[in-house]
Amino acid sequence: MTRMSGADRRQQIVGAATEAILKRGVALAATRDVTKAIGVGSGLLHHYFTSWAELRAEAVGQALGQEITELEGLLAGIAPDAALGRVVDWMLDDDDMRHWRLWLNAQDEAHRDDLLAGVMNAVLRDWHRLISDLLARAAAGSGATGLDTQAAAWRLAALMDGLAGALLVRGSAMTPELARTLMLSQIDLEFGQR
Repeated sequence: MTRMSGADRRQQIVGAATEAILKRGVALAATRDVTKAIGVGSGLLHHYFTSWAELRAEAVGQALGQEITELEGLLAGIAPDAALGRVVDWMLDDDDMRHWRLWLNAQDEAHRDDLLAGVMNAVLRDWHRLISDLLARAAAGSGATGLDTQAAAWRLAALMDGLAGALLVRGSAMTPELARTLMLSQIDLEFGQR
């Protein structure tokens, strides 16, 4: 049997932690979920990570970073105005809401965990940059002037976080279709269209 390299083992651990977090939530996932999933003892995890907090932060950072990278790939070559609609579709294409639970749970836990706070601040900066840049390109392409793309990006992110939170509530009146309509309406408002 070929022995796993250190880099591969570390990535296996992060992958198992990510799956545990997606399944159980950021607050409930634990070291034992990872050790059980890959069939190792906790000592091996501590060889690669000094604490559960460090492993959790890396897993969350990788998962959310991959989502942003995936979205950037989907938007490559799409006209900015069409890309805004694609962003909305992408955000709502989460049937079991696993990824929204990850995002919202990680934000909630970040006020208690400095490592997770550092990861979430970096991810929020990347997310804000992506949306702000897209809004700036759309504004330039449409001839819109005076749009504060930095503020607009924060408003859109806050609206989507709120809508996702409502979507997560059992029996909620919020639906993906309604959330999409509200997001697209807000984008129109940002560009001065009523």
